[in-house]
Amino acid sequence: MRVSVALLSILVAAALGPTGTSAGDAGSPGVYVAGELDQQGKLAEALPLYRSRAEETGTQADRLRYATALLRAGQREAAEAVLGELRRKDTHGESAAVVASSLLAAGFPALAVPHARAAHEAASRDPGRTLLLVRALTAAGDRESARALIAKTRGEAARWADGERLELARWQIRMGDVRPARTLLDREPPEVVGQMFRDSIRADVALGQRDWPAVSELLGRAERRVPAGLTGKRVARAWRNVQRELYSVQLRRALALWREGPRDRAVPEARSAQASDEEYVRSAAILLLAASDFAGGRRAEAQARLDALAGHDRRFADPVAHLRKALASDAKEDPVAPLQAALAGEDRSLEFVTAPLVESLRESLVTP
Repeated sequence: MRVSVALLSILVAAALGPTGTSAGDAGSPGVYVAGELDQQGKLAEALPLYRSRAEETGTQADRLRYATALLRAGQREAAEAVLGELRRKDTHGESAAVVASSLLAAGFPALAVPHARAAHEAASRDPGRTLLLVRALTAAGDRESARALIAKTRGEAARWADGERLELARWQIRMGDVRPARTLLDREPPEVVGQMFRDSIRADVALGQRDWPAVSELLGRAERRVPAGLTGKRVARAWRNVQRELYSVQLRRALALWREGPRDRAVPEARSAQASDEEYVRSAAILLLAASDFAGGRRAEAQARLDALAGHDRRFADPVAHLRKALASDAKEDPVAPLQAALAGEDRSLEFVTAPLVESLRESLVTP
């Protein structure tokens, strides 16, 4: 496989999450146990373990892990105190960039924007910082500001490297600006990793058009371009953001396969995607797996999945309770609308994924 160090480093810099905060970096049994409890929906039990680890090591990764867990628990003030301490000695925007990336991966784009803006102001000519702010603004739903920022880089972007141009195309597509993105995507990167990202990004155009066969084909090809084993828990740090992209590929392909049918083909992809450390991808995969359970008459299993999601992230607690109540009472109100709002809040740039995915969940509730 031909993968240049330059391209891989660009893709790592431009992708969402920082490379040091995943469960795979957890260096103690306590953090491992906390992660397992968290994934099972027992965040309340995991929080003290996350806190102990953060206080013990004081590392950026452990404090970010604790802060984002606090946010998912609804303890915003405590989380912001931790994040503020991380930013206290930040003079060049490095900590601001890592905090913004972590908040984006955790599904809090509105909170990420001021940190991404500070990182950009510290190095406004850095393409990675520019793309980070574009990403944060787009995910938070502020497309106007994102477009204005892209307009300022129009002359510079022509000189950007392949990976940076691919990321720019991604956000243009997610803002609905497909035409300029197509120009950026016309050039095929020479490296296989770049080709994987290109296929993944191009699939968003077909996804927006709900051309499910095209989505499935493009994302299937993207998945085949990367080496086997990238979905494992132990992945070299340099490949971590490629792994995140792969999980995103699997989620969107699962949705396409579900809509295209037969639906059972979607389940393995969604099951793999739920291992992502990006909260939007994980949450969406769980909702699609719950749809599979509902459609198959396995209501108890579906409810257990949703209860675990609610226990992992407080933002889903009321929506899951609403669904349970609606199913029990045959209420006329939409049983999944609050779930759609919660998922959309994690990343508003992915509405073209959120809407058909939640439609799938809604339809599964009435499947005979």
